[in-house]
Amino acid sequence: MSPESIVVRELPEDELSLILPLIEKHNPKIPPEELGRRLQVMMTHGYHCIAAFDAERLVGVAGHWLGARFYCGEYMDVDNVVVEEALRSKGVGAKMMEWLEEKARSLGCKIIVLDSYVTFAGAHRFYFRQGYEILGFHFKKDL
Repeated sequence: MSPESIVVRELPEDELSLILPLIEKHNPKIPPEELGRRLQVMMTHGYHCIAAFDAERLVGVAGHWLGARFYCGEYMDVDNVVVEEALRSKGVGAKMMEWLEEKARSLGCKIIVLDSYVTFAGAHRFYFRQGYEILGFHFKKDL
């Protein structure tokens, strides 16, 4: 596998279930059937997803949403960037992020935002190399 052999494309709605095996590896504490249910709900809220393929094999995924906020205007929110573990640091993630950035520009987005779990130090290094910076904290409260 070389980065040149990777093809990135947006998945149509009828192919979104292809992402679930990688999403399950990324979220091992959530039952697969719950992840499938959540995907269905996310689709009703404007969820889109790209996938990276090496020939016919899906090797990476990244979801995205569009929005607008007072502080930045139009933005793309990138969600769950996952690359098959054996292929990390081989250009797959960079190729997906490049695709997302081009898409965001074409849609008039001013910025791209994303969240990364505080325990994913390797992902943080990747995002820093891609030119991302930490702007603030993402807070949550369980209900």
